[in-house]
Amino acid sequence: MGTLRRNTQALFISSLVGAALSFVLSVLIGRGFGQSGLGVYSTALAWIGMVWLMAEFGVGTLLTREWIADPEREAKHLAGVIWLRVWLGGGLSLAFIVISPLISSESEVIRALIASAPLIAIQPLFGTFSTVYRVRQAMWPIPWLNIGMLAVQVAVTGLVIAGGGDVLAAVAVNTLTSAGQLVAAWWVWKRWFQSDSPVESERLRRRQAVDLLRRAWPFAAAGLIAVISMRLPMILMERLGGLSQAGDLAAVLRFMEAGRMLPNALFGALLPMVMMLETETGQVHRTLQRSAAALGIYGIGFAVALSVLGGMLIEVTFGGAFAGAQAALSLAGWALVPSLLKGLLTLYWYAKGREQMTNVISLLGLGILASTAAVLIPQHGAVGAAGAIFIAEAAAMVMMAGAVVWRRKTETDSHGGKHGETGLVS
Repeated sequence: MGTLRRNTQALFISSLVGAALSFVLSVLIGRGFGQSGLGVYSTALAWIGMVWLMAEFGVGTLLTREWIADPEREAKHLAGVIWLRVWLGGGLSLAFIVISPLISSESEVIRALIASAPLIAIQPLFGTFSTVYRVRQAMWPIPWLNIGMLAVQVAVTGLVIAGGGDVLAAVAVNTLTSAGQLVAAWWVWKRWFQSDSPVESERLRRRQAVDLLRRAWPFAAAGLIAVISMRLPMILMERLGGLSQAGDLAAVLRFMEAGRMLPNALFGALLPMVMMLETETGQVHRTLQRSAAALGIYGIGFAVALSVLGGMLIEVTFGGAFAGAQAALSLAGWALVPSLLKGLLTLYWYAKGREQMTNVISLLGLGILASTAAVLIPQHGAVGAAGAIFIAEAAAMVMMAGAVVWRRKTETDSHGGKHGETGLVS
């Protein structure tokens, strides 16, 4: 528990300061370039976020599980994984640049997509080094790398705005600072984490690379579904509501990201521990149960705070031009409650080796999100998008919790009325 506490604290610091800096960045862009400028910036990053998950392909989660089980694999396969990232991410970046004119009818959005395309390769490469830190149970580089990058990004973006630059320059700053973060992550790995193991590293042959991607596929699908679920409301808003309403929604989503900063820190610290569920069953179960209670209390408290203070927060931060975001903010806060519990249940099912089941549930939730958003956004704008998010997250959470209850009943029946170890409800 001491390691979990230290790692959670490190990731919380990263999330807390990172969320604050990201929020400041959004306020700078919103005030400097208006609703349309923030809409361009957020729409471009929404698309990039989905595509770079394709380059990530769930490899980080798979490697966390496998390298914890066999530490020698890290020294043996790291170089090969990096080369795989370069080829896959680089190829997708080029392909994305080619098809970008087909993605949006807005010329500014297209140029922002092209300027952001290198992130498709940069982010998975950075994630490879983060995986090493997580496997070693040493999270301390992550806050320094994330906070340092965002601090530079906010400062340089402020200079761009003060100098009369446009939103495309701000997008370019985001890409360049992310590249700098990747270089710093490599240097930290080289300085403190490079393995002294005598095991010789090897490049992945084509068959090995294909096998790695095949095993990582369930995690890739999960990550892609999750990111599409996060980004789809922004993309649909740009299509169905226009850039101004997309700016309103971007402001709302920034507050939701702020609400996720502490839970995300907990999830990041829990991931390596939960993967040891089969060997440290009792301890992991108790940790998951306490985490579920804490997340429920935290989510409700955050939702109440946004319901009471949401209007004032929008006015003080983004300004009166974003009045359309005020009503949506309260509803979005309540969507955080089922979202956090769903995230914890997902970790539990990963540890049980039920990635495919979680993907089916997440895909059903994505379908619910897309259909409800398509109906509600044209009629209610950002409020409709927030309502669609709440409905989809609640439905997915209920389905995952129902699977836990079903597993408990099945194991109880199979043991003749004796309770088996069933995770969150054991």
